[in-house]
Amino acid sequence: MTTPKSVQPAQSVTAESAMSTEQTASIDAGIQGALGRKLRESYEEVVRETVPDKFLQLLDQLKKSEKDKAGES
Repeated sequence: MTTPKSVQPAQSVTAESAMSTEQTASIDAGIQGALGRKLRESYEEVVRETVPDKFLQLLDQLKKSEKDKAGES
């Protein structure tokens, strides 16, 4: 039997530390452009993925139940 690894708590970001980071951080325009392109490419890949059949069935059930409720009112 293995012992689970301890989980470290997430670091909290205070408003003050976030503001100081925003004030001092700057990204080169070329790097910013490259990051933007990569993010758009990643997003496009996700958008092109097909929706699993189970999700489509659940959406159909939801639409039907909403129509049924609307008809009852």
